[in-house]
Amino acid sequence: MGLIAEFRLTGDALPLVDVAAGVPAATVEFEAVQGQPSGPPEFLVRTVGADREAVEAAFAEADSVTDHSLVVADGDTRRYQCRPTGGPPEGLETLANNKSIPDRVTVEPDGWTERRWFADREEFDAFREFCRANDHTFRLDRLVAVDGEEAEEPGPFGAVDGDSARPPGMTEPQREALVTAHEMGYFDVPRTASTADVADELGVAPASCSERLRRAQGHLVAQFRRADTNIKPRMD
Repeated sequence: MGLIAEFRLTGDALPLVDVAAGVPAATVEFEAVQGQPSGPPEFLVRTVGADREAVEAAFAEADSVTDHSLVVADGDTRRYQCRPTGGPPEGLETLANNKSIPDRVTVEPDGWTERRWFADREEFDAFREFCRANDHTFRLDRLVAVDGEEAEEPGPFGAVDGDSARPPGMTEPQREALVTAHEMGYFDVPRTASTADVADELGVAPASCSERLRRAQGHLVAQFRRADTNIKPRMD
């Protein structure tokens, strides 16, 4: 049994929050953390939505990271390598041995918003205690249990191959809308996320989101009907 956790971290020592504060119009995301034989790890960071001069000025003025360098640029999307300043966090072995995989880490001026896969509840609890031990405020937004036999397996830094998990006819945008809606509480009773909330998370218009959800649910029902021969077809 695995878990998907969506949570928010805040704290003065979080790397890159000062970079995000320097370019508030941009999106700043972790793409990878590369361990080093000695010294602090290297971060691979993606920025979208700000010009190069503004991003590099934010890196240069930041106290939380150092040694930034541009790796690749594609339009207004750029990837940088950098290193955190200061010593290693307390209990680093816990983080190194934790059976979890980050899926999405967005850096904002006041903290990180993260989605992470965990092997089980014990690993989740260990990760949360590691964060709190390093003076990071941990606010859990959502914790979803995943059946190990049916769960989509995340690849390096959360890459997911969802093709085999989709019912016949369901498109990837429809599957993404359905999964996102479920994780945000759209199907909970009482509902904790609206169509507009899910649409905002997906970056689409509410009408498009609503259509994707209806079509995705239609494919699920059709699959269920194909599997259950006792369901009588509707007679018009």
